[in-house]
Amino acid sequence: MEKERLINELPHIYELEDMMAFCRNYTRVYIYGRGIQQEYLLKYFDMCGIKITSYVVTKKRERDNTDFYYRKLPVVEFESIKNDPNGGVILALSDKYYHQIIPKFREYRYQNYFVMTEFNKRAIAHQVRPRKKEELIFEISLADHCNLSCQMCDHFSQLSDKWFVSIGQFKTDMERMGKLCEHKVETITLLGGEPTLHPDIIECMRITREQFPDTEIIVLTNGILLLQLEKSEKGNFWKACKDYQIHITVTIYPINLDYNKIEEKAAQYGISLMMSSDIHAKKLTNTVKISDKHTLDLSGSIEKFYCVNCLYFNKFCVLKDGRIYMCPIAAHSDIFNKKFEQNLLIRDEDYLDIYQINSWEEIVEFTCSYVPFCSYCDLKNWGHHSEWKTSSKKIEEYI
Repeated sequence: MEKERLINELPHIYELEDMMAFCRNYTRVYIYGRGIQQEYLLKYFDMCGIKITSYVVTKKRERDNTDFYYRKLPVVEFESIKNDPNGGVILALSDKYYHQIIPKFREYRYQNYFVMTEFNKRAIAHQVRPRKKEELIFEISLADHCNLSCQMCDHFSQLSDKWFVSIGQFKTDMERMGKLCEHKVETITLLGGEPTLHPDIIECMRITREQFPDTEIIVLTNGILLLQLEKSEKGNFWKACKDYQIHITVTIYPINLDYNKIEEKAAQYGISLMMSSDIHAKKLTNTVKISDKHTLDLSGSIEKFYCVNCLYFNKFCVLKDGRIYMCPIAAHSDIFNKKFEQNLLIRDEDYLDIYQINSWEEIVEFTCSYVPFCSYCDLKNWGHHSEWKTSSKKIEEYI
């Protein structure tokens, strides 16, 4: 069966704002439509604290009151609510149906409705849909610190003290994840900071492959140390990548590094290698990397409905010290707090303890749900900032 791919597009943020403003004008809010995408929309409204009264359809079918995926909700015909002055309808249909519905509304002089674009309806559904086990992606930092100092790093690596995950912690956590996920997920990324700084990176790769024999495993690196690791004290990194079928992704920076030699070495060992400047690069070259600014609201006052506009939301999760986090910013917030004497709170709802859960289903439900830490992310002011440069290590890079 062909693997389903996630869309990269995020919901249009201004449409989300307009829709929420509309909902707050009414005592009762209805969703026009009855199907799986409308159920995902209901889940989103539940996350946002917007109470939905019922689904609305033109004419009810027998199955409309059964087969609920998310949760049961009454289904009523439009005729029964068209005279409700305190009710507002969210039109959440495919565009092809609007030419049938909207003229009917105008015929009744009904004006209490908001038209969702099909794009936003689908994008929200993608964001809040629980992933299948085979779609699970998680990352784990082998080292929090780095041998580069990138501005606005979302792992706060340029601010971190020297820190390596212990082999004991790594092995125990990976064994637990293997058991929870039945030893099968889509992708595991070993990164940092800079993962090749870890003296036991080969052992980390071996443990990961042992627990996940058929999973795509990636080492994400800046590449600076790669050509030195053929004869490291703990073995030949390149041979280990070949033996354990590890894919290498090198993020290319405008620094003095011979990327051609890295490509040659990968070819010599028959290792899968990808060179990438950045998925957001404004020029498709190997020399331009664009830094994204992940603006934080230190007061934690960002409204819940913005969460689905996050590029991390439900895309992957982060494993750190026996906990699953939604994103690297939350997982490494202690580094930010220590450096800048701040207090970005991690509450119990912001993570899963992998030793207190029983299945992968709990992970996928967690990663497609709002968590309190989302209130710190000022998503309207996230975006491409400038070409890559070294960090000033000042808080202004994040606010």
